[in-house]
Amino acid sequence: MEFICVGEIVKAIGLKGEVKLYPLMDYFDELLGSPYVVWRDGTEVPIKRYRQASSCVALSLEGVDSRTAAEAMVGRELGFIRSNYANADFPKPDRGLAFRYVDREVRTTDGNMVGKVAEVRLAGGQHLLVIPQGDKEILIPAVSPILEMDDKLEGILTIDPPEGLLDVHFE
Repeated sequence: MEFICVGEIVKAIGLKGEVKLYPLMDYFDELLGSPYVVWRDGTEVPIKRYRQASSCVALSLEGVDSRTAAEAMVGRELGFIRSNYANADFPKPDRGLAFRYVDREVRTTDGNMVGKVAEVRLAGGQHLLVIPQGDKEILIPAVSPILEMDDKLEGILTIDPPEGLLDVHFE
């Protein structure tokens, strides 16, 4: 069971048991309203309500109805089980989720190996695939037409890079 973390409970809010969720790269609102959201140990997260709270999300959880109970939740991580992403009814944001790119091999449309995605960063509202090259990095925007978009969890990622994008790689 591989757990994909989408956020961490960072503090209690008020006196009635709300908690503040700090969203991470793969966070998206629709997940919170689905049966797929779980704690790191795989147990379902019983969310009653959620709302935006500045750059975080305020959650009301079943069974958490006091400040003391909310404080006990601080530090817990919530997310989903990786294999559930393939389910037809799993809610997915339009741009997809960053976790599915990590550890995948990247090749150009003509078959040249670029490298393996080590991490994904968010910049300007889009995902950037990070491919280490010695002491440098290649940053590839995960957008069409540069990246042939897919919703798979494994396999080769194919790119059609504009001129200059891979200069670090082919120097």
